[in-house]
Amino acid sequence: MTLSNPWFLTALLAVLGVFHLELIVLVLNLARLGRALPSSIAPLYPEDTLQKLREYLADGARVTVAQDAASLAALLAVWWGGGFGLLHEWATQQGLGTVGTGVLELAAVSLAGMALNLPFEMWDTFGVEARHGFNRTSWGTFWADKLKTLLLMALLGLPLAWVLVTFFEHQRLAALWAWLFIAAFSLLMTFLSPRLLMPLFLKFTPLPEGELRQAILDLAHRLDFPVGEVSVVDGSRRSSKANAFFAGFGRARRIALFDTLLEKHSQQELQAVLAHEIGHSKLRHVWKHLALGLLELGFMLCLLAWTLQEPGFFAAFGIPGTPVGMGLVLFSILYRPVGMLTGLAGLALSRKHEYEADAYAVRAMGSAAPLREALRKLCVDHLSHPQPHPLAVWLHHSHPPLVQRLAALDRLEGLDSTRHSKGTR
Repeated sequence: MTLSNPWFLTALLAVLGVFHLELIVLVLNLARLGRALPSSIAPLYPEDTLQKLREYLADGARVTVAQDAASLAALLAVWWGGGFGLLHEWATQQGLGTVGTGVLELAAVSLAGMALNLPFEMWDTFGVEARHGFNRTSWGTFWADKLKTLLLMALLGLPLAWVLVTFFEHQRLAALWAWLFIAAFSLLMTFLSPRLLMPLFLKFTPLPEGELRQAILDLAHRLDFPVGEVSVVDGSRRSSKANAFFAGFGRARRIALFDTLLEKHSQQELQAVLAHEIGHSKLRHVWKHLALGLLELGFMLCLLAWTLQEPGFFAAFGIPGTPVGMGLVLFSILYRPVGMLTGLAGLALSRKHEYEADAYAVRAMGSAAPLREALRKLCVDHLSHPQPHPLAVWLHHSHPPLVQRLAALDRLEGLDSTRHSKGTR
């Protein structure tokens, strides 16, 4: 590990650069809370709500900065203290072979990362979220979720790691084989997750027969969107924040409505939210994101394959030779800033798709009013930043800010009014 090693300098600048960039974005975002609100949302935020919003976002920012600083300090301490070399030496002594050694190293680093983040998750859940009235997670539920996560890591993560290490240890076209395997695994999980994994954390109860269920099914039928099941999710067991999602494909699609969403929104608003989600499917947004994600995955794996052949890369972290397992661990450090850049296209596409799904919902409902009201309620109830800094949106947001979405809805409504007036002349 010397300054003459370009890999060392690149990695150091990468981790320090990402930390400071995130800090700058956080400060800029908080500073935007002092700006006057646009007239389209100002009535939603009386002074007491604004003060609560500022306190909530400031408290969340403290957790984020502390967690990022602790992660950076731990990384530098392990890195410069020779910890990666010691880990590799210990793992090699276990006599598990090259593949087993690599899997052990990946598992050890993953567990260490979880342990490091655990205090900050508790601070966020039982400190920030509880203080502002959002948290409903009990300590029992919190620890049960952690145990289930560990079990899933063992059952799914370890075999996945074993296959990837094997590919890069023994296959000449490792990046291609890894790409095909991960793509197939991801598609399989997309089908299995709604039935096998989600129920481990969430309780799905069929939506009772009644006006709301019939309205949802009528909407899905009218939009030619086959639905296998409409469920209510016990989201209130963890948070007061509302949500809804679709899972699965084809006839196995499941509409999931958080019970907190049902509590706070009218039937028309719920239909508008579901029409928006249906729009994502009908407009093939899911497949477009999947295709882009596979392209990004292919790029990352090709870069990984090249990096694993560079002794200087391993030497920058105090590792002799080119062991694949440690290479996968160390590559994740170096790839984060690259991943931020490659992810910009996906985020931009996602924001574009949100506008398109909003437009689809307006056409499906025949009015922008239900979706407009739903978006306003969700933003205020979640204490979301009403007008985040453009840099924060560019780097992190998969959804456009509320002000911009409302403006787009107003333009759609104005366009429909113009068309209607022309048609009646």
